[in-house]
Amino acid sequence: MKKAVWSGIIAAAGVLALSTSVYAQQTANGTVNVTANVNAKAKLTINGASAASISFADADPDVSATVAASPLSIAVKARTTGNGAVTLTVKASQALTSGTDTIAINALKWSSTGTNFALTGTSSSTAEVSVLSATGSGNHTGTQTYALDNSWAYATGTYTTTLTYTLTAP
Repeated sequence: MKKAVWSGIIAAAGVLALSTSVYAQQTANGTVNVTANVNAKAKLTINGASAASISFADADPDVSATVAASPLSIAVKARTTGNGAVTLTVKASQALTSGTDTIAINALKWSSTGTNFALTGTSSSTAEVSVLSATGSGNHTGTQTYALDNSWAYATGTYTTTLTYTLTAP
């Protein structure tokens, strides 16, 4: 009789183990739509500001055929399409002028350093001259150093002009 009781208890335990429910993990999903507006932007800084100045010291033309100014630090930041053209140009307002005396603007030349910057250029008051040409968004930094041809033919005076830089990033 003992044998039958134990067999019955073991059989009941087996049925109980098989009849216990296994709970399935439940999941639920949701969605979030994300929109980010990224608009075209362009920023130009020259020597850490939106405007700067350069000046040339007087020099003996026999000693210095050109006179250099301190370099300008140029930073261009542009956000545009992947293949959008980023350009920086410069144009002089007029010849270098002191009263009625002038020095031709093409006597003002420059050289630059930095990726995508033009290596050299000659100032113009009739056309924009390319300083930088790049494709797509990014930060571009470089320096630009102006030099003025020095000549005995110049009349004495303080000569001025305004250089306008134009940054374009569609």
